[in-house]
Amino acid sequence: MTVVIVIIGVNSLLREVRKKKVMETITEVAFDLFKQKGYQHVTVEEIALRSGIAKGTFFNYFQKKEHLLLHLANSYSQLMDQVVQRHREGTIKERLLHILRDILSIYLQHSDLLRLTLVETIRSTIETKEVSTNLTMFRETLRTLLEEAIRSGALRSRWDPNMSASVIVGLFLNTLIHGSPSLNEDELYEALLRQLDVVWEGIADE
Repeated sequence: MTVVIVIIGVNSLLREVRKKKVMETITEVAFDLFKQKGYQHVTVEEIALRSGIAKGTFFNYFQKKEHLLLHLANSYSQLMDQVVQRHREGTIKERLLHILRDILSIYLQHSDLLRLTLVETIRSTIETKEVSTNLTMFRETLRTLLEEAIRSGALRSRWDPNMSASVIVGLFLNTLIHGSPSLNEDELYEALLRQLDVVWEGIADE
């Protein structure tokens, strides 16, 4: 009986490893094709062929091509903690600006593709009425940062930290989506900084 349980456990583990490997392959192939040809010009059939799987297998992992963009957005959101940990010094506003600058820099490395992921993330949120994982993580990270600053006395604010974090996320997304593609990182950062300055007095009682 023990041997049977062990065999079942091993087989289950191997299946999970294979599933993870297939998903990684699909994702890598798809993103390479998106960068080479543009998202709109890549088909599910092409992704499946390049990945060495049947078209039906693709749909076992992603319901449609757009879900690859959501997967990409969630993958990038995992970098959030690393970015926050790099900026532990300075005032709360300085830390926020450094964090947003780093995220902006990451975004601009793959701006065309990530712009699509942002649009798809927002569209999916509107359609399902559920906030996507990556936006939730972004907001929660900023909320935690604001709460810690309030508790330590580094920030005085009459506003709920969750609301303040949502406003900052909204400003950031607005800058990315509506910022001209011709703007470089410094120009986009300045645009973001001006918007944050407009609302900061409403967040901080200074």
